[in-house]
Amino acid sequence: MARILVTGASGFIGAHVTRTLAAAGHEVLASGRNPDRLTAAAGSFADIATADLADDALDPLVTGRDAIVHCAALSAPWGPREAFQRANVVATERLLRAAGRHRVPRFVHFSSPSIYFRLADQFDIEESFEPPARWINAYAESKWQSEQCVADDCHADMTRIILRPRAVFGEGDRAIFPRILALASRGWFPYIAGGHARIDTTYVGNVADAVLATLDLPASRDPQVFNLSNGEPMAVRTLLQELFDALHMHVRPVHLPRTLALALGTAAESAARLKPGRPEPRLSRYGVGVLGYSQTLDITRARRVLGYRPSVSVREGIRRFAQGWSHHDDA
Repeated sequence: MARILVTGASGFIGAHVTRTLAAAGHEVLASGRNPDRLTAAAGSFADIATADLADDALDPLVTGRDAIVHCAALSAPWGPREAFQRANVVATERLLRAAGRHRVPRFVHFSSPSIYFRLADQFDIEESFEPPARWINAYAESKWQSEQCVADDCHADMTRIILRPRAVFGEGDRAIFPRILALASRGWFPYIAGGHARIDTTYVGNVADAVLATLDLPASRDPQVFNLSNGEPMAVRTLLQELFDALHMHVRPVHLPRTLALALGTAAESAARLKPGRPEPRLSRYGVGVLGYSQTLDITRARRVLGYRPSVSVREGIRRFAQGWSHHDDA
């Protein structure tokens, strides 16, 4: 049994990781900023501690821990750079320094394949990476910078593992599928380039299983990076039809050429920047890229080194999400 701190435990991924680690017999301290969500997420599975990682004292959280699983992050396709820097970079660096002071031997960090984003089709992307000259958004930039914090040689006394899970979905998802369903609630959905782009997704329970596997990795002074997905790339239109069918929704496809979608996304972003508070536009270049261009990950390294074997299929994951979403609607 290990004593593990899970940050961001009030969030979607963090809650699932907390419950999986606790079910495996580990002693978990679940931290987050929202006490109500934290209590609901951790339940009787873990002790809880509310904390803002960018401001609060972190020594009480890390003292005596055998591992830290850092799920906490500001994850959004739109927003001010300062907010992403604070939540994703400053918080990560502060947590790493606290872990170093207390000689925590293992640090598991959640990053994102958003760093790979390009307005181009990309297949079987491996973990090796060179940052672009210009980032598509502040979120992707901050996730790469947080990785650089973790990989810094000054933290080499810790075994550091970086996970890049692609499009995580499942019960409790408050981001990916809910955004899609909000658009589809109008009765139609824009299929960019006919919905032919092939993309990877990852069921959240499979991600939590991967975290569990990282605890058995041999100690290393070099950071280890792993792509994660379900290993079932599929066309956007196939994925969304599975989702709509599971929810018994009749959604009319509207085909949108890439060039037109990008032009509309660019215009919407420009208009949003002129509005008070710069609200997130309904369409953005990032959104066009995610649904309009193929992106699949090579998960060979996770399979070989972690023994990662996704046990829940995309179809079954969608069924579980739909069941939870139906209950959410009934509440």
